[in-house]
Amino acid sequence: MRLTLVQPPSGLYDHYDLAPPLGLLTLAAFVERDGVEVALVDMNLRGQLDHAWVQRDFWRHAVDAVGETDPDVVGFTSMAVESHVCIEIARLLKLQDPGLRIVLGGPHFGSIAARALELYPWIDFVVLGEGETAMRDLMRHLQGLVPAGALVNVAQRAADGVRLERVKKPLDALDALPFPAYDKVELEPYFSLNPTRLLDYEHGRGCIFACSFCYSPVHWGQGSQVKQVDRIVEEVGTLYAMGARHLFFVQDNFPNSPPLARAICRALASANTGMTWNCYATLPHLTPEFLDDLAAAGCRAVFVGVDAVSAESKAAFAKSFYKGWEKLAQKLDACLSRGIVPTCAFMIDPPLEDHVNTDAALSTALFARVKGCGIRLNTLTLYNDTVSERQAHDVPRSYTNLKPRLLLDTPDVIQENPYARENPELFPFHSTILDPSVYERFVTGMHLAYTLFATFPRTLLQYVLVDGGSLWELLDGFAQRIGSLVKVPAVLRRPMERELFLDDFRKRVVSPQTRRAFDLEVAEFTLGENVPPRSVPVRVDADVRRYHAAPFRVLDLSEHPARFDEVAPLQAGSAETSPYLLLRRNGRIRYFEIDDDVVGTLRHIEGGAPQDGAVPVEPSLLGELLDTGVLTTV
Repeated sequence: MRLTLVQPPSGLYDHYDLAPPLGLLTLAAFVERDGVEVALVDMNLRGQLDHAWVQRDFWRHAVDAVGETDPDVVGFTSMAVESHVCIEIARLLKLQDPGLRIVLGGPHFGSIAARALELYPWIDFVVLGEGETAMRDLMRHLQGLVPAGALVNVAQRAADGVRLERVKKPLDALDALPFPAYDKVELEPYFSLNPTRLLDYEHGRGCIFACSFCYSPVHWGQGSQVKQVDRIVEEVGTLYAMGARHLFFVQDNFPNSPPLARAICRALASANTGMTWNCYATLPHLTPEFLDDLAAAGCRAVFVGVDAVSAESKAAFAKSFYKGWEKLAQKLDACLSRGIVPTCAFMIDPPLEDHVNTDAALSTALFARVKGCGIRLNTLTLYNDTVSERQAHDVPRSYTNLKPRLLLDTPDVIQENPYARENPELFPFHSTILDPSVYERFVTGMHLAYTLFATFPRTLLQYVLVDGGSLWELLDGFAQRIGSLVKVPAVLRRPMERELFLDDFRKRVVSPQTRRAFDLEVAEFTLGENVPPRSVPVRVDADVRRYHAAPFRVLDLSEHPARFDEVAPLQAGSAETSPYLLLRRNGRIRYFEIDDDVVGTLRHIEGGAPQDGAVPVEPSLLGELLDTGVLTTV
């Protein structure tokens, strides 16, 4: 029997997380041991390699790609945002071949299994939770080897409705899983798009926590399972030999058991695999000792769900890890000092009766961003069958596609969801419980926040700390001036938002501290990545030669540039200023304190050369300009 597994399209331009679909590759290896022939169609990779494939005639491309594998059974997986695409491809396949068996799986389909079978007659089965044993037994059933009544974790139609026997953690141990079937994919196309040469790696499953908004307790069951340490080290070495250079440990919380997590780190460090990696972690577990082991083992980044900042959010989401900015800052500093970059996720409270909680979450996220951390600004996604979704079960849902259009990197087929128009409660990325007008301002505000937090974080920091400014009022004011952001072409949205901010803050009355931060960031902003070097004639004594001048600015500052990166108010007084050279080199802006007599020369190089066109440069200074990279030889 032939099984084709389908990874639907999800991304378009952002290749940071691009990797082969690990869950499907593991499932393929598991059922192949039972004699099933498996093919894999990764539509996400195809769409990122060729945008036209996923945008023009996509449905025909998708059906043809699956049909070429000549399947008896087709299985689709989905986290949620692309679920409707799976359903529609399945419908088209069934129209073409009514005898084809269609199976849905993954966290989202598992959480809406009964409704999916009720609403979509072309769907035959839905696999819930861990899919390996369920899919193996389902394939046996379809070959007449196992009766329908013996199936576990497989939702199916029965005379009296939908039949399902649910068992969480069906595997006795994760060591029962085979090595993923990487023979089903070519790795180089993934590596060509994602030069980190990333592969996902599953050393364990589950999480010991039970946050109310999370799929993990529903999908895996609370608690965790982990492979043997020796096997983990062996598989990491195998993946390195296959060409991977960075891994994402996908378990929902790597340090579920701190002693075991530290043992894994120490074994990886001893093996000296050469691999770097990142993982999920939780704030209580980020102790100095554990971070030492992570760094020694090659961990270079951690994803941390700060999530709930306000007391109301902590109660609603059953998550009270955040204990104030100072304690969070200590954790972040401990990570950064060891070369581990945290990405902090925040659940942003919607501005309802007031925006106090909204500002608290936004300000904390901004502080983390200024420190040099990555941030995620989440508007609550009510994943089906989670505690949060059940609590809001009776609240009406409205259809909206604003989140996939504005906050996610998605192709057009993801953005419009006709199935959600009919049943918005089933599709968390295409629905909201908020008033639609409030939701639009909220999502537009988050889009603005991403733009401005990335470009002008230190200006906003001083605006909050010194001026007492409200981030939400600022963002909401811009959102109202913009109106419908979806009417603006995607490539123009962030440039438009930056120009709106620049125009506003040039005219706004703000504190001297905020103004100094603004002047610095404007200078940095003008040193854009796409500014090409200029050809400049330089006269040293009587010799005139041409050099390339890198993009730079000269700026008078009353503080060292590093002082602007501290999460603290700048000095109130107008201290004496010193000239600084701001130079973009190798994608980064570097800062050099310079002498007053150098400023004139740099001003000439910027564009104020004498009438004869050549910039006079002292012989001793020429060497310095070449060493710093202001000038390079033509």
